[in-house]
Amino acid sequence: MKRHLRSTPRTYIAILLIAGPLVLLTGMRTRPEESEHGAPEDPLARSEWFRTQRAYPYQHIPAGARLRSMEQLNEMIQTESETVGVGGVMSSVTWALVGPEPTNTGYAYPTTSGRVTALAVDPTTSSTVYAGGADGGVWKTTNSGTTWTPMTDGQSSLSIGSIAIAPSNHEVIYVGTGEENFNSDGYAGVGILKSTNAGSSWTLTTGPFNSIDIGSLAVHPTNDDVVLAATTNGVYLTTNGGSSWTQVISGTATAVVFNPSNGNTAYAAVENEGVYVSTNEGSSWTTDNGSGSTGLPTSDLGRIALAIAPSSTSTLWASIGNSSNGNLLGLYKSTNGGSSWTKESVTDYCTPQCWYDNVVAVDPGNASVVYAGGSEDNGTLFQTTNGGSSWTNVTLGSNLVELHEDHHALAFSESGGVLYVGNDGGVWSNSSPASSTVNWTNLNSTLAITQFYSGLSIGASDPNLAYGGTQDNGVQQYEGTIAWNYAWCGDAGWTALDFTNSNNVYASCAQYDVEKSTEGGLVGSWYPATSGISTGDRSQFIPPLVMDPVTSETLYFGTYRIYQTTNGAESWQAISSDLTSGGSATVTAIGVSPANNKIVYAGTSNGYVQMTSNAGSGATWTNVSSGLPNQSVTQVVPGLENSSYVYVTFSGFPSGSGQHIYRSTNNGSSWTDISKGLPNSPVNDLVIDPTYTSTLYAAMDVGVYYSTNSGSTWTTLINGLPNSAVLALRMYKPTRTLWAATHGRGVWNISVSSIE
Repeated sequence: MKRHLRSTPRTYIAILLIAGPLVLLTGMRTRPEESEHGAPEDPLARSEWFRTQRAYPYQHIPAGARLRSMEQLNEMIQTESETVGVGGVMSSVTWALVGPEPTNTGYAYPTTSGRVTALAVDPTTSSTVYAGGADGGVWKTTNSGTTWTPMTDGQSSLSIGSIAIAPSNHEVIYVGTGEENFNSDGYAGVGILKSTNAGSSWTLTTGPFNSIDIGSLAVHPTNDDVVLAATTNGVYLTTNGGSSWTQVISGTATAVVFNPSNGNTAYAAVENEGVYVSTNEGSSWTTDNGSGSTGLPTSDLGRIALAIAPSSTSTLWASIGNSSNGNLLGLYKSTNGGSSWTKESVTDYCTPQCWYDNVVAVDPGNASVVYAGGSEDNGTLFQTTNGGSSWTNVTLGSNLVELHEDHHALAFSESGGVLYVGNDGGVWSNSSPASSTVNWTNLNSTLAITQFYSGLSIGASDPNLAYGGTQDNGVQQYEGTIAWNYAWCGDAGWTALDFTNSNNVYASCAQYDVEKSTEGGLVGSWYPATSGISTGDRSQFIPPLVMDPVTSETLYFGTYRIYQTTNGAESWQAISSDLTSGGSATVTAIGVSPANNKIVYAGTSNGYVQMTSNAGSGATWTNVSSGLPNQSVTQVVPGLENSSYVYVTFSGFPSGSGQHIYRSTNNGSSWTDISKGLPNSPVNDLVIDPTYTSTLYAAMDVGVYYSTNSGSTWTTLINGLPNSAVLALRMYKPTRTLWAATHGRGVWNISVSSIE
């Protein structure tokens, strides 16, 4: 999550074996995050895209909404188990992972997975590590990252903000839900997960943490019942293993640490306040900012990352973001437990988003070895081996393996012999972190935590071809194996695949940037296809891009109005005026009728649905929103055979039941709510079964559901599917295979051939 500047491509070195000898070739190649094509990234816009559609018409997502919808899902499961069995006729069929596991990039970081927000290393062995995904749950490795296993797929939240292992008992693990990276494109937490058997089972304690993000946890060095939690609502303390919690500091807390040699002493970091110290196991606190020329700044104190040197426990490091501009306010060091601080001379490693990615860690065995990192504008990760006297950019290892940018987690092994790094691309390790020669090992080969957006596309007659847009890891291509290939862009959304010629692929690379490849999505084959689209239009961060289901050369793109191309995106023209009523509203969904492709619908972020029956130059549009709820539209799906039929899906958390899927049999003149019985959670996509058109499939933030009676009743379709938000559904017609793209656990599919 960084702003993509149209920067000079980096030099890369490809190593090829040609007839035995080792040949080094150098050339210029652009990294995914520095694409020559693709709108500059706006991390706030990306966050707002996810949040505002769920919050609208309110400013915030209702507190506890996620947990309540999960409870409603569990009630559905219970009811089904008492009648026809969970999942009805689909009770014996299970979703299967399609990938990516991992994504092959072809760059200096050869594979990626997705955003890793937390890491913790088992204190008894450096080969056992726990990793947390943004909406991918907790994963565990026992072989230093060679293989990973998901541990929390069935939990109420897969949004992970922090992980802490008890130093006195490595079987006791605490996990804070809710990603505290202030990015909004994820769910707030539902509480703290605790395991007493090294992750084999978990207990959720909601406590005071429902709808609060937990960004840091610290367990007392000798008493695993004493835990501190840094959250968006302050610092909390438990002295009974999480049974009850007490708020001990208010404000937005971003870090907590215990003195590993003396559990009476603990430190906490709070935005706008600075650093606090406790000398009674976290029961009471005083500021620990120093003063005057040897104190921390007194203004613009944004996100603070905090680290203690285990081998020299009076040495603290505080990496402080500037709340006014997102830059680094400073990296500060104290050698007397915070009584005084010194600002270090180091390159600003987290500009312009220190609020999002800002980390610091000290080698447990050597207080002079420190790592600090963030985003990529000036290099993503820096190392000092002399206590801060000098710093080295170690983003690119001596072995030519490069780190993905946007770092969220640094975790040393107990001895300091291994450093693990978590960022927007996954996990890496360094087996000699104290050495000035840094070599990185990519650990993403079995992590499946990619965050997909809307707009998955699959081949019309080839089940081994698919494209999807992802968070920070671009357009990705599936070619029949669980490992996918990076194709283009940084953040990428909707994709469209020509059903008459699969070499023609289209993608929306965030905001106004439409890209096209005529070479099957091959890296380097993409070019801008935006002629005629105004970059001055209001637009979603992930704007809709859809292909006419009848004529593949015709596509539609939405800003606050609708654009159409009839020549394969060589040129576009606006075929509508503002369809949103103005303000900040934008078009969020487009549907083209396969029964009459002159009928096109547009849905908007402020709950409007507009329809034209003469799509093209001179199109006239009719507002058909009467009878629909005031919620953000996520999809408009016209009927497959009858041009009068249309379905609309909505995001948000309305009061009362239903209000998420509506059906019209008269082109929107009247509507019927067909979502009664579903959990109160956003519906992100809808698929009509091409074989049995009264059978519908709905993708929600809490799973997938099906109806065989046009929405009169619904049944869960979740066997084997992780509890990550499902943003896109597609059907491969020849085998009736349903595909689901999640925002944190990759893409899955399931055969629905037994549903009629």
